[in-house]
Amino acid sequence: MTSVPPVRLFVDGKEVANGTKVSSESAIVWEIDEKPLFEISVSEDKLEAYLTVNRTQRFAWTLKDHPRALHVALRAEEDPSIILETLSLQDILSALEQMNIKMNLDVAAIQTEILRPSRRKVKIAKGKPPVQGQDAQLELFFSETIENVFTEVKGVVDYRNHLNIPTVKRGDVIAQKTPPVEGQAGYDVFGNVLLPRPVKDILIAGKNQHVEITPDFRVIAKKAGRPRVTGNKIKYFDVNTSFVVPGNVDLETGNIVFSGDVIVYGDVMDNMIIESLGNIYVAGSVFNSTLTATGSIAVQGNVIGSNLYSGYFGVLYNRFYNHSKQLIDILEKIVESEKLLRNEISKKNMQVRYGQVMLLIIESKYQQLWGIVKELLGVIASLQSHNSDKENFQQIKAYLELFLQPANLVQTITAPKLEDFMRILREAFMRVALSQESHVQISISQSQNSTLKSNGDILIKKEGIIQCELYSAGNIIFFLDNSVCRGSKLEAGNTISAMHVGGITGVGTSLKAGKKVIVKKMYEGRVIVDRYSLDIFEPVEDKTFDRNNFV
Repeated sequence: MTSVPPVRLFVDGKEVANGTKVSSESAIVWEIDEKPLFEISVSEDKLEAYLTVNRTQRFAWTLKDHPRALHVALRAEEDPSIILETLSLQDILSALEQMNIKMNLDVAAIQTEILRPSRRKVKIAKGKPPVQGQDAQLELFFSETIENVFTEVKGVVDYRNHLNIPTVKRGDVIAQKTPPVEGQAGYDVFGNVLLPRPVKDILIAGKNQHVEITPDFRVIAKKAGRPRVTGNKIKYFDVNTSFVVPGNVDLETGNIVFSGDVIVYGDVMDNMIIESLGNIYVAGSVFNSTLTATGSIAVQGNVIGSNLYSGYFGVLYNRFYNHSKQLIDILEKIVESEKLLRNEISKKNMQVRYGQVMLLIIESKYQQLWGIVKELLGVIASLQSHNSDKENFQQIKAYLELFLQPANLVQTITAPKLEDFMRILREAFMRVALSQESHVQISISQSQNSTLKSNGDILIKKEGIIQCELYSAGNIIFFLDNSVCRGSKLEAGNTISAMHVGGITGVGTSLKAGKKVIVKKMYEGRVIVDRYSLDIFEPVEDKTFDRNNFV
């Protein structure tokens, strides 16, 4: 026995799909599988409800007679004379109420569909989508990157004119913030409130002496210099002054530590240090020296045996940042140890000076403090005379010198004075940390035996590099078709684009990138992209290595 749809056949409690044998003892039940008179559906976002009227009446079904046979197929037909159910407006409204659909019901559309069914989904209720707000916007009216820092006229660098360094005058608008616009809540067909995505604001602040922020969020320069913005969650605006060295940086000038841009129109000679809380521009070459900048670094000439650190690395390798952090950590431990030791002394009813306890702790546990103090004093001694933070550093210097005079330390240091010193030191430390600029780069012509690290791009404008180590959180780009990259280790968070990599003989070169490595010609070396690695033994030309093309 089988059945013909819409008849469903059940024999002994089990539904029969493909036919089965029956006997006089079999329990046979049948039913009709038909769609309901109407169906209500809701969109995935719950903003719209739909009605589908399948039919307006439901009739009784009767089985068709079938003559005696070995194989019987049950068939049924409707009996129009027996009306079991008639669709009404109230039926649909009741169903909507049970489903809690109540917003903006279109009763007229429901009634029309009952009278003239279209057999299609008809919208009968709708919600209101939330209106999304607008995030705050920050428009900068100055460039954050170095572009052609020194102008060449007939092949000669124009030292007198460095207008390509972004500069502003007093009263110039350097940025404009557009405040966020809050969105408007909506609701779905059930009446549930739909909230818009929270808007993001941008917090801005400025160094009071250098910039003004107006009530309508314009950032205005209060002095001439190079505008800059630092910070992530809070954008700090400042106008940098420049320290200009008309000739070479050498033993005569001494090391340079400056809380602004440093411009050198000559060379940086052997074993010198330039530390800038801004950008460093060098018209000549750099020999066996260290340059750290919380902004960008541009060198017009050659870089030999040197270390160049910009942006995040300019902060990380800044001597004041490092030594002050070490000193703050030690002083915090000394304060805790002093409390414990003084507590033990008080139990014995003994009177001891604060300085005596402190000196005892230093001599017994933290003798490295004196070395750090001397290093910091050396850094402060390199500060340029018109440095804007000179007064604060003079206070730090006075306290540091006290640590090198144990007798005076015992007599003069107190808990409030130590706390004051630590406060001043923390503030100076944070000024360095917050000086890291957002869009930085290192731009050079050529380099040998050097280390370059930047949390932005590294650009090699001319001959190339030999036996160098380069790290960039962004891209490493070689510009000239004949630029070389030999015996070096390069790592970039994004892309490396090189020209002639390696040589017939020599130390192997490694190119590691997060997304892509492009080479014009590579003689030998290793290429790493993401987690894929390939050793090159035979020359390859005009090759791009990425995650999808690594052979």
